Amino acid sequence: MSDIKLKDVLKFGNNFCILPFMHEFLDINFTKKVCCNSDDKITDIRLDQIRSEMLENKPIPECADCVSCEKQKVFSERQLTTRLWVRRFPDLMNDCISKPHIYSYDLRYSNLCNLRCQTCGPGSSSEWAKFLNKENVYNSWNPSAIEINNDAKRVYLAGGEPFMIKSFSSALNNLENKDCEIVINTNATVLTEHMLSALEPFSNVCLTLSIDGTGETIERIRTLCSWDMINRNIEILRKRLNPIFMVNTVVQKDNIDNIPELTKWIDDQDIEMWHTTICTDPDEFHYRHYTGTINWSDDFWNSSCFKKSIQAKNTLKKVYNNLIQDLG
Repeated sequence: MSDIKLKDVLKFGNNFCILPFMHEFLDINFTKKVCCNSDDKITDIRLDQIRSEMLENKPIPECADCVSCEKQKVFSERQLTTRLWVRRFPDLMNDCISKPHIYSYDLRYSNLCNLRCQTCGPGSSSEWAKFLNKENVYNSWNPSAIEINNDAKRVYLAGGEPFMIKSFSSALNNLENKDCEIVINTNATVLTEHMLSALEPFSNVCLTLSIDGTGETIERIRTLCSWDMINRNIEILRKRLNPIFMVNTVVQKDNIDNIPELTKWIDDQDIEMWHTTICTDPDEFHYRHYTGTINWSDDFWNSSCFKKSIQAKNTLKKVYNNLIQDLG
């Protein structure tokens, strides 16, 4: 990695991230950002500046979210993503630092969605926009606005709900490299034939399941969803696509008590990858507003998905210790 060593950049407080050198993020408003964890719009000129500043280990204002995590000694997406890419494609990373090239895409074509999750809003969910009587319910952009490189290694699609968005299947059908890793962030409550058919030719499909709890817990947090439907759809996805599954959980006050049950479900599903995100917006759902009596048993601490995920383990230990301290 040029003169930059992986062990150094993974330390808390370092400012280097691999994404600006090989990744493109476009949100629902066709706004370019460093990645999905950044709130700041950037231009191509600013992107070049960020690359130069990172190579000099200078602070990057657009990366405030990762900086905040690392100050709390919680693993940031900067650390996790850089580690993943460098270990998988070390030669590719060397090339990208000397000559940036887009191998990874995070594309969000539309806010079309069938749920009204309590930690979401009208910008990412048309159901929320309808519920709030927004003038513009649907936001989208045409996938033909950009061309995905045929040597792309990874394409990540989120919404909205990707299985409802036809432009996603159109983009996949036009992608010639069927060995490219396709990652779909889905709530798993709705399946469509156009997306299933578009995904079937790809040899490497990963489905990131947005699951914040089991049973009544997820149905309360993710309004309009059905836990039974999620389980039925997961079985259909297994049979049709044989994908790798990952669970993404937004840790919040309303699922603290259900976390142990969720880990049991993840293990029962033989899902090994688990990623946790702490809800910070809306603030009213932050875990620090939890008022119960936290009781995570030994079964939770010994669960396979907890022990195998460095990120989830790091985050949940922090949450647990903070709650024990705050609740006395």
